[in-house]
Amino acid sequence: MIEECNLKESKFEEVVKITYLKNVVNKAIGLIHFGIEELEEINFVNSGNYDFIFLFLSRGFELLMKSVICFKSYEDDRSFPTEEEMRDMGHDLDKLRKEIIKNYDKIPENASEKYQEIENDKKFISNDDTLIKLIKLLTMFSKSGRYFELNFITKNTKEIFRQRNNGIRGIDYSNDPIKIMRILVHNYVVKNHPFLANLDDFNDLNEPWLEANRLYIIPPLKKFIGALARQFSLGILGDKAKECISKDRYSYLNLKDYKVEDKDSDN
Repeated sequence: MIEECNLKESKFEEVVKITYLKNVVNKAIGLIHFGIEELEEINFVNSGNYDFIFLFLSRGFELLMKSVICFKSYEDDRSFPTEEEMRDMGHDLDKLRKEIIKNYDKIPENASEKYQEIENDKKFISNDDTLIKLIKLLTMFSKSGRYFELNFITKNTKEIFRQRNNGIRGIDYSNDPIKIMRILVHNYVVKNHPFLANLDDFNDLNEPWLEANRLYIIPPLKKFIGALARQFSLGILGDKAKECISKDRYSYLNLKDYKVEDKDSDN
């Protein structure tokens, strides 16, 4: 009788934890969606708004990848990571990215027919240069970059200024994620418009900026979400995880190769 009660209690606890984990996945997808919506509208003039975008995306991707790890642990061992293990994961999104790549090493038999699709996802998450740069940038924001202004005013002069190549001392922006993002996007602007290499020569960079976001920044992020979603839908994370992802709400969750002309559902 006692064993039966313990079993029921254990089963109830498991159901509750799975329900909460599903809530985390929904919250994560919503945050990422908000971040990408903002990213689609950002231009050179309002690029200070990257702060809000980084906040949405870093929080969303952290929650989603940690949820993936939790579901995989439950599928493999019928247990979840401990509080200490979750805390050790921290806010390092690149570390989480490397951790979820390991999920591809143990594919369920019922997903083997999707082998090429799964292999393509693994290669993309492992090797895509722009994705890795963006994930590392979001990691910087999560761990310290969001406090750049506060760090700036609290550090001593030697720490915030550095000698430039021209011999003039200037502010050290190496830990400012917004500045780094601007440089990254501008490099893509110049790729299509070499004459825009010098920002000081042009008054209106808004359209090229929007174009660079649309062509080079947004696609790898959406493809990354699609790859993560397929870990759910293809059964890599188990049957419970399959119930989490709604492809009707966010169309890019079902994309193998995101195309710039694809539009997402707003509802």
